[in-house]
Amino acid sequence: MVRTSSLVSALLLVSACQKPPESSLAVPAAVPVAAPVAAPVKVAPFSLSVLQDAAPSGCTWLRLESDGRRRALVTVDAACDGLQLAWSPDGKHAAVRDAAGSARGPGRVWTVDLTSGQGAAQLLPEEGLTGAVGFDSVGRLVALTAHTGELVRRDDVFLFEGRRIPIPELDEGAGLAHAYRLDAGAWKRIETVATRGDADAVFALATTEMLVSSTVAGDLDALVAQGLDEGSQDAVRLDAVVPDRGHDVFGGWARVESRGGPLFAWQTAGEQTALMMPVRWEAEDGHLGEPEGLALHARSTVRVLARGDLLMLAGETQARVYDLGSRRLAASFDGIRSARFWPEPSSLVPHGATAATGQR
Repeated sequence: MVRTSSLVSALLLVSACQKPPESSLAVPAAVPVAAPVAAPVKVAPFSLSVLQDAAPSGCTWLRLESDGRRRALVTVDAACDGLQLAWSPDGKHAAVRDAAGSARGPGRVWTVDLTSGQGAAQLLPEEGLTGAVGFDSVGRLVALTAHTGELVRRDDVFLFEGRRIPIPELDEGAGLAHAYRLDAGAWKRIETVATRGDADAVFALATTEMLVSSTVAGDLDALVAQGLDEGSQDAVRLDAVVPDRGHDVFGGWARVESRGGPLFAWQTAGEQTALMMPVRWEAEDGHLGEPEGLALHARSTVRVLARGDLLMLAGETQARVYDLGSRRLAASFDGIRSARFWPEPSSLVPHGATAATGQR
């Protein structure tokens, strides 16, 4: 009994010593994450927008502060993987869209008052398939839909509600795109145009140009990756440093420029590329090493975001924030999804920018 008690005490002591920083969220038992070997470096306060699986189902949207404080904004009965976000220009309201659900019907959007924390679900328009939701310059919620079924076509025009809408270039796959504005709990159609009927149909709408933030706009903080030619000096160096990537996903090395120097990651091939592990950071002396405390699984995708002196590497269920000056780990978060820096009102898309390109 004495030996058993001593063993339990020792295990508890070791567990206490390995407790993660207070800024970390709980890690599911199935996600192995190594604890950082050094204490996080102090940086200026920052906030993150994250999603977290809710129990027993659904998803919770949270605002997470660098000191570990967290505020649950809304919990929705949808999977985190299908959710998209948009903010009003004053930063006081937001929309949470269930993009995955829209493939099975009109879909839903939750409007959230970020001051009071109140949220309400709203069905999206029934005509067409919603491609995006967003806010206009005065903070009104807008939905953009693509409509290709049950249309009346006469030669080179669509007949729609008494209007004759010319079809672009006699495209056999042409359809209509609609813009709706939410007024007093009901969707009011404000624009209709004929389109080619592809996935980007909603970008033909003039309303798209007027949105200050939308669920299809690019993230201002996201850094762009540039693929490396096979056999280039950097690619050869990386192959030598990382002889075993830990996976056989087809692709090649890519370089991401940051204020703290270049970052390298594996990039998948194809029309829709993505960065993934392994990741290496070039130090001032030219040495290539994995960022401190990263510890993502070998097949994890990675998003690279930067704001000011901070760089964030966001995996599928983790996020690591680094100080660009010292290349040291500043904060570690686990058990979360879709991490991004919380947008400031001044960083939202200004009037007249295009949601298609995410230009700010």
